[in-house]
This record gives sequence, structure tokens and C-alpha cells, in this order.
Amino acid sequence: MNQSYSQHFRNDAEARRYETGEYAPFSYASLLYEIECQQLQEVIAALRQSKPTLQCLDFASGTGRITAFLENHVDAVTGIEISEQMCTVARTKVRQARILCADILAPGAAVEGKYDLITAFRFFLNVEPALRLVALRALAGRLRDSDSLLVFNNHGNLWSHKLLLWPYHALRRLGKGRVLAGNYLSSRRMLALLPQAGLQIFRTMGCGFYSPKILKLVSYERALRMERRIAASRGLSPRCVNQMYLTKLAASAALPARRD
Repeated sequence: MNQSYSQHFRNDAEARRYETGEYAPFSYASLLYEIECQQLQEVIAALRQSKPTLQCLDFASGTGRITAFLENHVDAVTGIEISEQMCTVARTKVRQARILCADILAPGAAVEGKYDLITAFRFFLNVEPALRLVALRALAGRLRDSDSLLVFNNHGNLWSHKLLLWPYHALRRLGKGRVLAGNYLSSRRMLALLPQAGLQIFRTMGCGFYSPKILKLVSYERALRMERRIAASRGLSPRCVNQMYLTKLAASAALPARRD
């Protein structure tokens, strides 16, 4: 029987492997994380122009990578994660952030707070498709006001270097049902859910153009410089494997539509 995405990380060994394997020093994932943090800093700096005080929620906070980063840049952070094993790891990494082990997508789940900034990273690609809209609605309901932001990502953009391997992964998954590796998700498919959740997109940021193979050809530092240049490119950023979506409540028209 296939495990759900949430069940996958309720194993202590899997939670530790995610922390020490996926994001090992000088890995491609850690390289992209550096760029994502830079992009988040830009988002936070812009948001502070209208909100001097920022209360933040990091949804599906996992082992606390984003939560630990955010607590150095905002006024208060709450990390919410369904896996107690992941929460245990996260609590060793944060200083003041509150880590809650809770399923806020369950029917009737209480809204524990309102936030100026909500982040959700590495969740929507692999979670069951039926839960994507549920999650968007739950997070939209936690935005404090029309100036608050929901920032989430898709780390398996179909229209990236992953497109080359799509036939291979499609064949491998035949007869296996839903799996948690080799998944793809187009921005069009993901963003089509936003109106149903009462949200609108106003900016997309990308990173991860070359694929992990770049680290076999050049040094980590050079690869990081190359990826940063691509991330800043309007033409190539949409072809990166990681797409970061900046959204807000649809009733707001404070910021113009933009993609770069």
C-alpha cells in the first residue's frame, strides 16, 4: 500500500535522512536553498515596507530549515509540522521559534493564529493532489489581511531540466500508483487552484536551472554563481526546477501582477 506524504516522514530514520542526506553540505539541494533564502530575504524586505512587525507561519516545516532561517529575519515564527519525528529535529535547530506538531488540514481544525507571512516549501509537489486545494484554503484562512503574503514553492517544475526525464519516470511508475519520487508539477496546474482558494499570484521567482549534474563539472562556488545569474534572468527563471510563488488574498490589488 502506498504511504501518504505525511506518513512517509513519521519514521525517525527517514526524518534524519532528509536532514543529513537531502541537504548535505555542498549538495545541489543546499545550493538551491542558499538562493531561496536570498529570495526570501528580498520578499521580507519588501513586505516590511507595509508591515513593520512580521508574524510568520512556516507550514509543513519539516526539520526546520526555513523556520530557523525566518526567525533571524522576522519578529516571531511558528512552525507547523504533522510528523513528530521531523518536529524533534526542528526543535534542535531553532532558538525561539514555536514548533507545533499538528494537522491543520484535518476537517474542523482550529485556526491557531493569523500571520503576515506564511511559507510552505517542498509540500505541494509530493502531497496527494486532493490535499493541494485543502492546504491552500487552510493557509489563505490564516493570512492576517490583504497585505499579508503566502509564499510557497513547487520543486518539480515540469518545464525545467526535469522534462528530459519525464518519459523515464512515467514508465517506471506504471502500475505502481502514486509515488514520492520523480514527481512533476507544472505551474499552470498549481496556479489554477489559486482562485478556488481566494488567492491571486503577483510574482514568481525561480532557481535551479542546470540540475545536480552541474556539481560534477564545476565547483560548488561557481555553480552557485551560475545559478544565481539564471535566477535573476526574466527569460530563464521560469525554466528552473524550483518555482517560488508569491500570492495574497484575491480581494487585494495593492501589488501589480509581475513575473520575473
